[in-house]
Amino acid sequence: MMLVVTIIAVITSLTVPALTAGLAGVRLASASSETASFLTSSVNAVERREQAAAIVLSPKENRLDVFTAASADKPLRTYRPPSGIMFEGEEPHRYMLYPGGAFPRITLVLRNESGARRSVQIDPVTAVPQVRRIGDGPQS
Repeated sequence: MMLVVTIIAVITSLTVPALTAGLAGVRLASASSETASFLTSSVNAVERREQAAAIVLSPKENRLDVFTAASADKPLRTYRPPSGIMFEGEEPHRYMLYPGGAFPRITLVLRNESGARRSVQIDPVTAVPQVRRIGDGPQS
């Protein structure tokens, strides 16, 4: 009986870290997709409503906000990544979006607790998001 319990303990100790790393990778991939969708819908809303907007990345608060003239100091929309996922950077960044104008090249980097990183970039010409792995940490 002790042998069976020992074997189960060894198998569990080997699989739990791999499972945890796998879940962190899934959360990072999901957050990257959600961030890309948030940015794309913000760009589309500017064109559809013909109303300028500002996308503000606040890394220290770990959030993305969209402000318009109508929303004033209160964000129109906010995105916060799930637990364990952070936006990289020190200072806030502001990206201005104007209807009918060229959009800025927006690039955001997300990182999970195990150090894996992904960049989310919105092409200024096509407004198509591109999500890429960044090779600093474990691949996810």
